[in-house]
Formats: sequence, structure tokens, C-alpha cells
Amino acid sequence: MGSAAALPCLLLGILHLTAGASAKPHYLVLFPPVLHYPHGGKVHIHLLELDEPVRVTLHLASSHSVPNVTLEQQDSGVLLLNWPRFSNISPPPAERGEVARLHISIQGGSLQVSEQKLVLVKALGLGTLVQTDKDVYRPGQTGEGQELLVRFRIVCLDHNFIPSNRELPWVAVQDPNGTLIAQWQNVSSQQGIVDLSLPLAAEPALGTYSIQVEGKRHLFSVEEAGLPQFAVSIRLPQFVTVKDEKIPLDVCGR
Repeated sequence: MGSAAALPCLLLGILHLTAGASAKPHYLVLFPPVLHYPHGGKVHIHLLELDEPVRVTLHLASSHSVPNVTLEQQDSGVLLLNWPRFSNISPPPAERGEVARLHISIQGGSLQVSEQKLVLVKALGLGTLVQTDKDVYRPGQTGEGQELLVRFRIVCLDHNFIPSNRELPWVAVQDPNGTLIAQWQNVSSQQGIVDLSLPLAAEPALGTYSIQVEGKRHLFSVEEAGLPQFAVSIRLPQFVTVKDEKIPLDVCGR
């Protein structure tokens, strides 16, 4: 049995439930409110008090021309329809997706049902993670006369969050003024990982830099290298005498 937290999601997919305790046919249809391209989905149809053949037809009215799914089953019970994969069709916009109409028809004897609901068809974006070896870089950290080197790693994941060896068409780095200072094209990954590095100028522009890849942005900053700040305090007694063999002295550095 599912948890109470999962109920609101399932309720979004309920088309109709005939009320009453009579022997009239009852039906309940559950489906996900979002269909992720290119994967399909599952539609659950619960039939009660029905002992005759039924014909269930699904149709998604959208620009993707997904074919109908038809299933026939004798007797009442639970029908599980596996929605097909979205193959050989153009994907919906990755940012907002597409609102489509899901038509469901149940025809059989005394049960004649035709319903429709809105669903969202949305492309499932590929996973891309970017991480630099530092969040903040300061000129002079690598030693006098040595260039400041920014090392970063890109991890590519597929729809199932498994490392993907896909090629990255474009990787770019912009300085705080929005100027393109480095770019890589058609970058190959090894076991889903890409290692790159970028040498900065001897006196780089201070501010926030951005790494852009597959619509994702990762930020790092270059800040001024200041001198280390420290302080030393000494506490002496207010007075000493000639008979004192030891003088208490507190020295505190921070």
C-alpha cells in the first residue's frame, strides 16, 4: 500500500469513479500527470462489477502522433496498459513541455465511457554536473611567476542517471564582463567524465566567472589576493618588584 504522501499525485490521474453500493459497473483510471519523453508510462484501469468483455482505447492528442493503444480483456479486474516509447518523433520543448489531451474510451456491454484529461508531455533532460577544484581563486596562490590554473570536471549522465559517453558539442568559459575567454568543441568523455583546465592571465579580472555546458552554468570567482591578517597581544602585570623571581607574561597571537 502506498504512503499518504503519494496519494495527491495519484489523485491527479483519476478520471471517474461511479459512486454507490449497487451492482452497477464501477471503473477507476489512474495515470501519471506528466509523461517524460522519450519514455512511456503506465495506465491502470480498475473495473468492478463487470463480467463482460471490454475494449479499452487510449489516444494522446498532441503534435507527436503517438499511436492508439488498444486492449481487450474478459471479466472484471485490473488492466495495466504500458504506454509506448516516443520513437521517431520530435521531442517537445525541454523547458516547458507540451500540454496534451489523453482520451480514454472503455466500451463493453453496460459500460460505455469516454473521458479525457490534460497531461504534460515533457522531455527528460540529460544530467550534466560541473565542479571546479576551488570555489574561489586568488592570484599568487600558485607561487610567484606561476599562472593561476582553474581545473574543472564535467560529469555526463543519461536519462537513468548512468554515466554517459556522449560528446559535448560546446563548453565555454566567460569572464565577469561576459566575454568569452575559452571554449572547447566536440569534447569526448571517458566513462562519462571530462577533465578540463583553464590558465588565467597573470592579472585576471576580478569577479564571477561562468562555465557553460548543455544549458547548465557553474560559477566560480576570482578575488584579490590580500596579505594575511594577524595580531599579537601581550599582557604584563601592572607592576613588578625587585624580589620577584618570575614575571607572568601572556602572549596571544591570532
